[in-house]
Amino acid sequence: MDEASEYNHETDNGAAEKGGIVGPIFLTLFILAITAGLVSMPFFVDKEPLKGLFQAPEWWTKNIGEYHPLILHLPIGIIVLTVLMEVCSWFSFGRYRPMTGVGLFLAFIAGAFACVTGFFDLNVGGMKAESWDDAWFQHMWLGIIFVGILGLAFLAKIWGRRSGARGPIYGILLFGAAGVMGYAAHIGGVKVHKTDPVENTLRGLGIIKDGAVEDDKEGDVVIVVPPKDRLAYAEVVVPILENRCYSCHSEKDDNGKGELWMDTYENLLFGGELQDDEPEKYSTLVPGDVEKSYMISVLNLPLEDDMHMPPKKKKQLDAHEIELLTWWVANLPAGKTLKDKTLEGMGAPQNILDAVAKMVSPEERKAMEEKLEAEKAQVEAEKAAKREALQSSLNTLKEDEAFKTSLDYASQDSSDLEFSAVSLRDKFNDETFVKLEAVAESLTSLGLGATSVTEGALVEQLPKMVNLRKLNLSETETGDGAMDAVAKLDKLRYLNLYGTQVTDAGLAKLKTLVNLESLYLWQSKATPAGGEALQKELPGLEVIFGAN
Repeated sequence: MDEASEYNHETDNGAAEKGGIVGPIFLTLFILAITAGLVSMPFFVDKEPLKGLFQAPEWWTKNIGEYHPLILHLPIGIIVLTVLMEVCSWFSFGRYRPMTGVGLFLAFIAGAFACVTGFFDLNVGGMKAESWDDAWFQHMWLGIIFVGILGLAFLAKIWGRRSGARGPIYGILLFGAAGVMGYAAHIGGVKVHKTDPVENTLRGLGIIKDGAVEDDKEGDVVIVVPPKDRLAYAEVVVPILENRCYSCHSEKDDNGKGELWMDTYENLLFGGELQDDEPEKYSTLVPGDVEKSYMISVLNLPLEDDMHMPPKKKKQLDAHEIELLTWWVANLPAGKTLKDKTLEGMGAPQNILDAVAKMVSPEERKAMEEKLEAEKAQVEAEKAAKREALQSSLNTLKEDEAFKTSLDYASQDSSDLEFSAVSLRDKFNDETFVKLEAVAESLTSLGLGATSVTEGALVEQLPKMVNLRKLNLSETETGDGAMDAVAKLDKLRYLNLYGTQVTDAGLAKLKTLVNLESLYLWQSKATPAGGEALQKELPGLEVIFGAN
């Protein structure tokens, strides 16, 4: 085709594209309506008719969501192809003009269906996502955003053709949609497959080291060594002995009941002594001989036998653990030294490999220990930060003579506060009491016995002390009105109402305190009948009317 005919071809295409205006307007309204519907879906998940639809017992409600993995690949493939075609067009400086409009429209429709099926899968499957901290929540919204941007890219395409303009808007929207799509697909893939392909690639290239990148909120990917490649003694036998035997038979902790230690291979060979009328030497482990190995014999004794191990009251070995220990002893070569081999190296049959697969692997055990350590460190850090933030308020309060010795931490490393007005008694009044509001949430113990604090102040201040576990209102003018405030302290375990004006009607208000363990009512207006009625509501509660 010469330049003149190519020009005429492009001109004819442009004229055809301008055509009528009804079609573009209809497509614009259609795409905007679909996008608006997708955006509104998450906001109506708990409202009818969506709520009833997701809870419907019909088979098709779940079946719709099962199509999500199939449908979501359609827009991905179309967008990848469209981007490649447009890039080729741009590098040809307009000589190659791909017809991508139909593809974009199909990608938009397929993306909308993927969003709907994914929404069903998320909610019917019980994986409801409610905040941006949840990876599924991010995946859902990024999918909706992708479809919205894709729809705008399609509109920019058709309106641009109609006007003959070739601005950058279409290209920006197209690449924006591709980027959002890629990130949404990445999040979904990581959640489903529990592995991050990007991280694994970077790890394989040596760009990042193990543990440098997390795959999601649940923690690093744990690569588990297959059972056949685990060391028989160090990674199979030792974990069993650690869990079941070391508490009583560990040389390190000086636990050697029966003069028997099991925490090294040498100690297993050494054995122990039976302390009957005459000491008798016995062998804990005889390599290759199950019957002579005491560690196996005692496992198979009846549970009622005094020599059965572990003792009856302790957690017993599982069947697969006994099977593993028995197989290991039977297949050990004779000798005083151990050359630890993998299960495959020892010729482990399939039933032994299956038994090992039931155990927590060393890698998983290490990951769990590291997670526990991290959680412990986080708790300690949060406690230290809370104490540091609290210290300023505490220092200010202690400038008041009433709080110098009466308010302090529950322990040296705690961020919990305890207050007792035992040395202040009736000098401690409402005006002073309200000053505790500055540290209200940190108070776990509050002693107001024999003070002048009124019921009105208690009603106002007690609900703010949400972490109270111990409350002493003895010998105050407290009555039934204050019990409404006390009933809000759901962590309360100890309550002293000795010498108060509380009656049975006030006690009835306390039935919500499910953690309450001790209630003192001596010389109050309450009766034993009222105490018994409350105990029926709170079976774990001890009601005390006597001086004790």
